[in-house]
Amino acid sequence: MSAKRRNIVVLMSDQQRLDTVSAYGLNDICRTPRIDSLAQRGVRFDGAFTPTAICSPARASFMTGLYPHKHGVTANGLCIKEGVRGIPDYLKPAGYRCGYAGKWHVDEERGPSQMGFVGQDFMGYAFPGSNLLPGLQFGAAPRTGNPYADYLQQQGLGLPRVSQRFVGTNPGTQRQEMFALHEGPLESTIEYFVSHEANRVIDELSTGDEPFFLWANYWGPHTPCLVPEPYFSMYDPASIPEHPSYCETFDNKPYRQHLAERLWGLGDYGWEGFQQIAARYYGHSTLIDDCVGVVLDHLEARGLADDTIVVYVADHGDCMGAHKLIEKGEFMYDEIYRIPLVIFHPDCENPGTVNDDLVYLQELMCTVLDAAGVDVPDDLDGRSFLDATLGRNTDWDRDDVYCVFERHFTVAQQRMVRTRTHQLTFNSADQGELYDLVLDPYQLTNVYGQPAYEKVRRDLGARMEAHMVRLRDPLLGRFRTIWNVY
Repeated sequence: MSAKRRNIVVLMSDQQRLDTVSAYGLNDICRTPRIDSLAQRGVRFDGAFTPTAICSPARASFMTGLYPHKHGVTANGLCIKEGVRGIPDYLKPAGYRCGYAGKWHVDEERGPSQMGFVGQDFMGYAFPGSNLLPGLQFGAAPRTGNPYADYLQQQGLGLPRVSQRFVGTNPGTQRQEMFALHEGPLESTIEYFVSHEANRVIDELSTGDEPFFLWANYWGPHTPCLVPEPYFSMYDPASIPEHPSYCETFDNKPYRQHLAERLWGLGDYGWEGFQQIAARYYGHSTLIDDCVGVVLDHLEARGLADDTIVVYVADHGDCMGAHKLIEKGEFMYDEIYRIPLVIFHPDCENPGTVNDDLVYLQELMCTVLDAAGVDVPDDLDGRSFLDATLGRNTDWDRDDVYCVFERHFTVAQQRMVRTRTHQLTFNSADQGELYDLVLDPYQLTNVYGQPAYEKVRRDLGARMEAHMVRLRDPLLGRFRTIWNVY
């Protein structure tokens, strides 16, 4: 098999904060040795960003190589626009077989089997444990069948109970557990099921001479973190230090941020509550790491490892106590926009390379096409960074990123330009935000409007307008109307 015809496996976690991948050296508690091994043999990307920090829009951006306003999935629960092409539309004509495993949550009406993938459909948010596992109250079950339930039955594993539920104090959100104990063996967990299904699809795809592409999606460590032993007790909550931005006061910040903090009802617990949650979130991350190992070991056993590019990435991050917040939402902080990205390429010329180029999640799609020998279309929102995956020095000339957000709990319509030193956030119906990332790396002090930063504000505003024009962002008109008095 030539270098341009490698198999490609993309393993995507859901809502995983960058510092929970221990290869980044940002957290001396949480351990992910199997992902770390990919970084040691490949490349760790330190400047990777999601175009939007919300599940379906981010996943659809990876699938299509486009910003949300172009593919149509600007919020959860929407559909990709008719005529927009996805990864299989490019790879299958080039001779690749395409497979899928795990969480979908890309298109509300069409599943992976209708969009060119071999695999089982999980329609809707489709949390496999909902309406299935005794003791679990989180209700977001698959709309059509539940292959996880079938897997448990086929493997003779029974239905594990869920106990030790931890929820917030807001009556409106107590139905979603922050974490709970999964009272079953590793093999009965949702994450292990994803790896088992990924291996099944790999076996189906690799029966011929054609190369294959697999996209496997874990449901974690997104809450509810359903974690079995030993992972549930693996990390001591008391050992988790307070996040530097937990001192957030929301002074001079958009009201929506404070509203999101109150929504989850976790403030009454203080940092000790977040320690409890984070310990299980860390355990969930290590559980996923072990399940990544199940796939890596299968590739090795099948003799495919030396011919397979392996990518580990998240769709977006999680505040997990940063700024007193959890999950993602109407706030554009590094904890949810910077994402872990580790790539092992069998042809990597400098294993263990650390690359700090500013790259996007949707550009991973461009890179997949390039690695498969497919010409990257000019109308995609980005370019391939294949050379970087090979450990080569690059002439990447990008010095800022442009990220977007439309709505989640409220309609927010946010836009962000972030350089290596400053970040401007445009909140179309609220005050602006400007952060000095050198003096204030945790984005606590909003300096928007301060005379000393006026030149920076104008520079970032001009950059934002240029991105909007280039991308035909539908918010451009509103931005131009407001900016001079914003």
